[in-house]
Amino acid sequence: MSVRIVRTRHGEDVICDLYEVTTKDDPTTAVGFQLNNPYTVWLQGRKSEEPKLLVEDDAGDLVSNIKDPDIYFQPWIPLSSNKQILLKTDEVITAYETYPEVIDKYNKLVEADGGRTTTTSSEVSTSTTEK
Repeated sequence: MSVRIVRTRHGEDVICDLYEVTTKDDPTTAVGFQLNNPYTVWLQGRKSEEPKLLVEDDAGDLVSNIKDPDIYFQPWIPLSSNKQILLKTDEVITAYETYPEVIDKYNKLVEADGGRTTTTSSEVSTSTTEK
């Protein structure tokens, strides 16, 4: 599993199990991404509180820990019956790793949502071309 947060060119942050999609003609160049179990994710400070700020000194020791933010998840493209979404490469600004706590919350959400199984990129490509 490769859980990443994808920032789309529209400014959405989408957490998902991310895979590159290539073609048979050029398997070294990505033409898109497959987002398995995608959820929009965002932080919001608790009412009347500021978001959490972690400040470290030069030695990497935690100096200040200011208030916990709430992490929210919402299904991305909620009306899709397919939980594997293909996205063209030009729709993605960046994909990045996140904190283990965020990944744990995401994994619990996916499991609670029925433990959706994921398919490979080739299986998705085959099923979409047959239609």
